[in-house]
Amino acid sequence: MAGLSHIRRGFSLSTDPATAVRELHAGIAQPDTALVVFFCSSAYNLDALAVELRGRFDGVTLIGCTTAGEITPLGYQEGSITGFSIGGLGSRAVTTRIDCLGDCAISAGFLAAEELMSRLTQTGPPVTDTNTFGLMLIDGMSAREEVVVSTIHWGMGTIPLLGGSAGDDMHLSNTFVYHEGAFRSNAALLALVQIDAPFRTFNTKHFRGSEEKLVVTKADPERRLVMELNAAPAAAEYARFVGCRAADLSSEIFGERTLMVKIGGEYYVRSIQRAHRDESLTFYSAIEQGVVLTLASPGDLIADLRDMFAALQSDIGPPQLVIGFDCVLRGLEMERRQVRHVVGRLMSDNNVIGFATYGEQYHAMHLNHTFTGVAIGRTASL
Repeated sequence: MAGLSHIRRGFSLSTDPATAVRELHAGIAQPDTALVVFFCSSAYNLDALAVELRGRFDGVTLIGCTTAGEITPLGYQEGSITGFSIGGLGSRAVTTRIDCLGDCAISAGFLAAEELMSRLTQTGPPVTDTNTFGLMLIDGMSAREEVVVSTIHWGMGTIPLLGGSAGDDMHLSNTFVYHEGAFRSNAALLALVQIDAPFRTFNTKHFRGSEEKLVVTKADPERRLVMELNAAPAAAEYARFVGCRAADLSSEIFGERTLMVKIGGEYYVRSIQRAHRDESLTFYSAIEQGVVLTLASPGDLIADLRDMFAALQSDIGPPQLVIGFDCVLRGLEMERRQVRHVVGRLMSDNNVIGFATYGEQYHAMHLNHTFTGVAIGRTASL
C-alpha cells in the first residue's frame, strides 16, 4: 500500500454557489477518493450550496463546516470556499455524526469513536496511531465541545484527534457542519482517516503566563458564563486589569489580552467571547467557579509559526497538506498588527487548508487561541 495516497487542494473565491462548487470540484476531484473536506463562509446561501455540493460530489464521502474565515492555497480569505481531497489506494476514511448535542448522552462521543474504529478495522489494515488520525468538526455555538471531544478521545485510545469549531464570520449566531448532503446545527462530525503517508499532529500558541491573576468567584459552567472575577462584576474587573472601561471591551481587546488557566504545569488559553450589559462575560470554553485565571503575556505569533513549521519539516519533510484550525482571535490579532499577509504566505508556503475557528480540539481538550492541526508528509512515490 506504500506510496499510493494522493492529496489535492482547491478553492473558489466566487460568491455564487454553483460557480464556487464547480471551481472547488475542479481543483480537488480525483479517482478513488476516500474523503473530501471543505470549509466555507457562512455568507453563502447554504441551501443552494448544499444542492451544488450534492450534485458535484455525488457518491463521495464529503464533510465540511462554516467558518469565520478560510485558509486557502492563496492564504487567508473571507467569503470563499476551500477544501481538499484524500484519495488513492493507500487511503481510507469513515465518518459519523452526533446530533442533538444539547441532549445527547455523555457516552455519545465514545460510541461514535468505537463505531468508526470497528468499521475501519473490519475493512482493511489494522488501525494504529501511526496510520490513522481523527478529524472532528462541531457546531461552534453548541457550547458542547468539551464533553464531546473528551468522550471521543476516550473511545479512540491512542489514535490522535484534532478538529475545529465551526464559525459564522463573527456573528456569533448560527454555525453549521455539513454531512450527508445537508448543513446541520447542534451537531458534531467525526472522521477517521487512514493514510500511508507520514503525518504529525500539532498545537501551538504564542502566549505565555504572567503574574497577574484573577479568580472566578461566580460562574455558570453550562453556559460558559462568568458573573464575577475577584468577587467583583466580571467585565468591570477584567477591564480594570487590562486598563480600559467595561464599556470599551471588544473582540480586539479579548484577543490581545487573553486569559489562561494552568493545567498539569502547562498554560491553556481561555478566551472571552463577549461582554454583556450585566457585566458578565461569556467564554469560548467552559469555565468553572474557583478557577485561577492568568492574564496572558503575548509573544511573537510569526516566529512561533515559523519555528513550528520548521520542526514539522524536519520531522516529516515538506508537507503535501496541513489541515489547520486557526482561532478567529488570532486573525483579529494579525489584523491589528498588520501581519495577516505575512502569516498568509506562511500558510500558503506550507500547503495549509483550514479555517478560522470558534475553538480548537486537540486530543481530549477544547482550546482557544491556538493553531492546531495535522501535517501530512509525502509518500515514497511523490
